[in-house]
Amino acid sequence: MNSAVRSAAARVALALLAVAAAGCGSSAAPAPGARTVTQTVVSTRTTTAAIGVRPEPVATVHPLPPGASPPRGERERRCPYIRTGLNQDTDGGVNLADLEGDRVYRTTVLTRYRPVGCRFYFYAPPYEAVADIRPHSFATATDAYDAMILTARTGRNLTTERDFVKGLVGISFQTRYFGPDGRRDWAFVFAKGRVMVAVYTQRSDTSRNALYIAAAIAAKF
Repeated sequence: MNSAVRSAAARVALALLAVAAAGCGSSAAPAPGARTVTQTVVSTRTTTAAIGVRPEPVATVHPLPPGASPPRGERERRCPYIRTGLNQDTDGGVNLADLEGDRVYRTTVLTRYRPVGCRFYFYAPPYEAVADIRPHSFATATDAYDAMILTARTGRNLTTERDFVKGLVGISFQTRYFGPDGRRDWAFVFAKGRVMVAVYTQRSDTSRNALYIAAAIAAKF
């Protein structure tokens, strides 16, 4: 299937069914001027095999308690896209802890991604991960856009966010991240050029925090 057909198939998947105003509560301070309009994404018959891009499998992220070494594919290092915030940084500014709404005591980079990803761990038991940033590079911008749609479709309650930063579209969705939450944790995915970036959070109560993180890091890609 050529890229034009694949791109058209992908864009059909973003057809809008309804527009609803949604105001979600958050323990994190909302970003100034943040919009709360969400739009339902319609599923189509386009298949993963037809598009030729396979989304990352849905999986639970395990805790990382004090004294434990990071698992394979993780290295203890600060994230190159955003500051961690409390409890690792204390000098303010835009940071992951404020945007996600939980304090962080360890930050790792995820070396299996290109460019590298990031993971942030909660400061108290069970020391679970509270957020991931997972970039994926593709051969073409069309592939990255297709991957964005397919990644969102691994979850449920898909909503589109047009111009979450100027010129970019992203999709919020609920998925599996922190084990006890089941498939209720919110994530956000966007494509920029040949890179697709998925942001996962431990938040099952609001979709906005994943979007705020995505907006804060979009310029880095």
